[in-house]
Amino acid sequence: MPTKTPPSLADLRGEIDRIDAAMHKLLMERGQIIETLIAVKKTAETGSAFRPAREADVVRRLVENHSGRLPVELVVQIWRQIISTFTYVQAPHSVHVVMGPEQENARELARFHFGFGVPLVKHSSPASVIAAIGRDRGDLGLIGLGAAREPWWEKLGLADQPIAMATAPAIARAASPRPPQALVIGHPSIDTAGLDTRIVAVALAGKPPVDVDAVIASAEEGGRHHILAWGPREASDAEIAQDAASGITVEAARTVGYTAKPIAA
Repeated sequence: MPTKTPPSLADLRGEIDRIDAAMHKLLMERGQIIETLIAVKKTAETGSAFRPAREADVVRRLVENHSGRLPVELVVQIWRQIISTFTYVQAPHSVHVVMGPEQENARELARFHFGFGVPLVKHSSPASVIAAIGRDRGDLGLIGLGAAREPWWEKLGLADQPIAMATAPAIARAASPRPPQALVIGHPSIDTAGLDTRIVAVALAGKPPVDVDAVIASAEEGGRHHILAWGPREASDAEIAQDAASGITVEAARTVGYTAKPIAA
């Protein structure tokens, strides 16, 4: 049997050029569909086009179907750039971000999650971000999680105030999962039923527990202890609060938004 001649470098580069051209054509076709979508749904007249449940579903499919040498994190980053850019095209908006010594990675995380085409607005505090989103209902906010100076999440979900809509980053390594680094807030223009996780603001009678998986942020204010907790959407506020409190008396608990758990890669 004759030996098959391996392809030359020129052949391989030609194949890469062909694939690149096909990808570009598909992106242009996607743009044409978005133009039609704007006309049909009048997205530009209804505020933010951010669809957290749909975005989470896209990332989940990417992770499930991916194989090969290319790191899945890079694949997700490419798609997040595409998704975020076309979302911005549908309804131009800004992302308000807390940037400072305590959140030095905020800009990098914002660019990873929202891409490079969306304007970033710098703020000095979470309260400032929440106030800005309260005024500009089409914009989004990104606030770092963990230990905080004040329980800024207590402002979420109140009348005319934004809610939690997503966490960032969108994926987590299954071998060493970490809690999310930031919370995305905004005014959803659609139902959040596609999101699987409830986010609850909890006030405690004692010092918040340490290293409890259900706790994603904590703060002390006026002698009271506050945590931001998350759990299954089907669980009640009280159930999620009790799980996060780890035996400490819960004084108050209320839902401040929903998210999709980071997809394990």
